[in-house]
Amino acid sequence: MNYSAIEHKAFDNYCYCLNENEVCVTLKTGKDVDHVEIVWADPFAGGVMGEHGVWSGTKTQVTQCRQLESNLLWSIIVEPEFKRLRYYFIIHSGKEETVFAESGFSSVEDAESGRFSEFFIFPWMNKADIIEPPEWVKNCVWYQLFPSRFAKGEYPECKKEFLPWSKLGQSVTNKESFGGNLQGIIDKLDYLKDLGITGIYSTPVNQSASQHKYDTTDYLTIDSDFGTNEVFARLVKEAHNRGIKIMVDGVFNHCGKEFFAWQDVLKNKEKSKYRDWFFINDFDIRSNEHNTAKGRFYSFAFVDNMPKLNTNNPEVQEYFINVCKTWINEFDVDGLRLDVANEPSHDFWKKLYAALKSVKPDFYIVGEIWHNSLPWLREKEFDAVMNYPVQKAIATFLEYEELTAVNFEYNLNRCLSMYYRQTNEVLLNQMDSHDTIRITNRLKSMDKAMCALAILFALPGSVCIYYGTEVFLEGGHDPDNRRCMPWKEIESGMFNDRLEFSKKLISLRKETEALRNSNVEFVHESFSRLIHFVKKSEKGNVHVYVNCTGKDIELNLSNGKTLLSHNMEGNILHDNGFIYIEEN
Repeated sequence: MNYSAIEHKAFDNYCYCLNENEVCVTLKTGKDVDHVEIVWADPFAGGVMGEHGVWSGTKTQVTQCRQLESNLLWSIIVEPEFKRLRYYFIIHSGKEETVFAESGFSSVEDAESGRFSEFFIFPWMNKADIIEPPEWVKNCVWYQLFPSRFAKGEYPECKKEFLPWSKLGQSVTNKESFGGNLQGIIDKLDYLKDLGITGIYSTPVNQSASQHKYDTTDYLTIDSDFGTNEVFARLVKEAHNRGIKIMVDGVFNHCGKEFFAWQDVLKNKEKSKYRDWFFINDFDIRSNEHNTAKGRFYSFAFVDNMPKLNTNNPEVQEYFINVCKTWINEFDVDGLRLDVANEPSHDFWKKLYAALKSVKPDFYIVGEIWHNSLPWLREKEFDAVMNYPVQKAIATFLEYEELTAVNFEYNLNRCLSMYYRQTNEVLLNQMDSHDTIRITNRLKSMDKAMCALAILFALPGSVCIYYGTEVFLEGGHDPDNRRCMPWKEIESGMFNDRLEFSKKLISLRKETEALRNSNVEFVHESFSRLIHFVKKSEKGNVHVYVNCTGKDIELNLSNGKTLLSHNMEGNILHDNGFIYIEEN
């Protein structure tokens, strides 16, 4: 038995409360393990000090097993009657068996006799510690938009000159100003509702000097290019009238160079009362020099125009907590996406989370973190993060032909095992965004892009479409991924087939419980690049096939109903095609 591959801790994603009654326990082993049992009971089943005899528990087979590249993950859900849990594992590999507990390995005889008593302990199922994301997020289909490039509505108060709306296929940079605004979004709310969207995530809308608005000047004022505070309030109200939630972008890791506190620092230097709002090493800050690269102060990356905020400072914390409260109280927004969320202090995020949940308990908070984010999710800092690992797992498999369906299974299971199950159900899942190359460009194929969306929409999480992806809008790396929405072509009917596909995919996601469920059970096929997994629910099971083999594959459809397919003729699934099959 490979003892070095065996791992478990009685906390984090290895052992946690699903709810007030259930605890999910997961053990990692090597692939040489045949089966696992868990022995569990209340810690005081034998008395406080063992005065009622040797502690013993119920032996239960652990049946759920997921494969990683070099390991197996064994999971079980148990219901401790008295909210406490003591347990150990019995691990079997061929004829060999061992007990694994907190203090290490022993024989079954030693464990049962009480000579080996340092078992794993989950002390108490405190309700206050249970991760409970907003329930509505699980079923939400988000639409991320970039206001300056989404739609241009009537806004006579704005006297600024804008460029003509760019044509389909025209590349863009961050310099062009095309005049997209909040009224344009209001005008397109019925389009979004018809598409099936139930949540809008907008990149920043506050006053800023740039097109992307991530260098905020004024956190309490809507950018004058977009509209006014009153127009934004109307946007939220009109969206809510259509059953659409609104999530805004919070940029609290850094600000723009025109932010009042930074301007005071530039003017008064060491004497500024805001000097400790930032990380300044040398107040000799010079224009037209790379100050951050020379270490004079810290910023986002090495961008001088985005000085880094000191979120350890209680004054900074209070300021931005009040900003967010204002967004809720004045505009009634439903969620907050936090930019560069892995750099501000954990202390700040915990205080912000508690403050905003006290104002609006079902408020959704999601951080922009591109790597494993458990440190931010274990103690109620965010409800979720942007699920870039899943995006990469899907796109990488479709992009590189040397990867097999088993490689994809390993990679996806790694992603699904990072966090708690209830967290997985609300992660923000998307195939492209304002920070990534458009999925159609990345995969160099609309067929592959459709397969990517089909996989994404069958996974647990809160699914999100980047504006234009519903018609497979093209765009290169940032900033070319921020092209103008092709309304002329959409309204002429040029993209009707693509829109119907997206509408059907969104509708199935909302109507089919199995597609939203947490379970993902892979079926191994004889073709190395044929993905087949099953999504199960009490209302029925759905099989998902994605063919990336380079050849036609005949499927047996006699026991199922086709919900949606692409590149499918009769029983033949062509290359770069997929099918959802609902079991009869």
